Amino acid sequence: MRQTIFSYVVQKKFTQQNEDIATEALSYLLESHEVVRNGMMKILRSISPELPSLRFKTQQTDGSIRPDMGGFVNFEPFVFIENKFWAGLTDNQPISYLKQLATNAKPTVLLVIAPEARQEPLWRELKRRLKEADISIAMHEAPPGIRYVVSTKLGPKLALTSWEKLLSILEQEAREDPTVLSDLFQFRALCDSAGLNAFTPLTASEISDHRIPALILQMGSIIQNAVELALTEKAVYIGRALPQASWERIGRYLRLSDGPDKGAGAWFGVHFKLWKTYGIPLWLIFHNTDWGRAYEVAPLLDPYITSKDLFKVELERGQGIALPIRVPTGEEEGTVLRSLVDDFKFLKKLLEILPPKVTPKEEEEGSET
Repeated sequence: MRQTIFSYVVQKKFTQQNEDIATEALSYLLESHEVVRNGMMKILRSISPELPSLRFKTQQTDGSIRPDMGGFVNFEPFVFIENKFWAGLTDNQPISYLKQLATNAKPTVLLVIAPEARQEPLWRELKRRLKEADISIAMHEAPPGIRYVVSTKLGPKLALTSWEKLLSILEQEAREDPTVLSDLFQFRALCDSAGLNAFTPLTASEISDHRIPALILQMGSIIQNAVELALTEKAVYIGRALPQASWERIGRYLRLSDGPDKGAGAWFGVHFKLWKTYGIPLWLIFHNTDWGRAYEVAPLLDPYITSKDLFKVELERGQGIALPIRVPTGEEEGTVLRSLVDDFKFLKKLLEILPPKVTPKEEEEGSET
C-alpha cells in the first residue's frame, strides 16, 4: 500500500510509539464513525454473540492493569483489546487481563491484534503463559476474520486477529462512505508501515540504552557457560568445533553426543533474525549435511517439542532446521544454566538412535555456513 503523510510522519518520528498511536487512531475511528463501531461490534460478537453494545475507551487503568483499549457499558468492562506490532507481551498479559475480565459475570472477551506475520509466534506465547498459569482452554472454530478463539477456565474468551483482517472487515462495512474509507486508508497505511521489516530510524534513547548491549553480552555469557557445564556432564561434545559469529547470529558449533561419531552436530547460540521473528533468542540449528543430519534429526525432535510446547522451523533453501531453546525468565543464572544443560541431555538422548556417522574433518571443525 502507498504510504500516507500520516504513516510517514509516525514512522519517521514516533516509531517507538506505534502501539500507542495505533490505539488512539483506532479509538478516533470508533468514536467518530458509527459504521466503524458497528463493524467492530460485528467482529466482537462473532467471538461472543451475547456482548452488549459497547463504548470504547483507551488506556483506562483497571485494577493493576492498563489495557490499550476497553469496551464498556457505563464503567463495566466487557472487552479488552490489546494492540501489538513488535513489542513483547508485558508480565500482565494475558493472565491479569483475563482475571480482571472474569470479575464480570457476563460474557467477556480479550482480543489481541497483531501483524499477520506475528500471529503464530504470538499465539504460541499466549498459550504457553496460560499453561504456566494452569488456566485450561477450549478451542472454538474461529469466525471469519479471526485467527484463533478459545474459552478459558476463568470464563473470558481469548481471541487473536491481525490488523490486515480487522481493517478488511471495517472497510467492507464502510464501503458506501468515502469519508470513512479515507480515514481507514490512512490507518491501514500506518499499520502496514509498522508491520514491515523496513529500516527503523534510530532514536537517541536506543543508542544510549546500556541495557541493549548488556543483554547481548549476557546472552553470550549464557551460551558459553551452558556449553562448558554441558561438557563437564558429557551432554555435548566439542572436538574441533569452533565458535562462530556473523551479522545474523553469535554462538558456536557443538555435537549433541559424548563422542565424535555419535548423535548430530548443531550450531547453538543467539540468532537475531529468528529472535525478531519468533520472540525467542536461543536456537539450535541442524544443517542439512552429513554433520548436521537435519532430515534425520527432524522427526526425532518431536518428544522434546511436545514436552516443551515448542516448534521447529525449516530454513530457507532446504538448508536445515532450527529448534528454539527457551530461556527461563525471572531466574538466577544457575537455574538458567541447569535448564539449558537438561535440554541438551534430553536432546542427546533422543539422538542416540542415529547410527554413527564419521564426518569430514572440516565439518567437525564447524565450517558450515
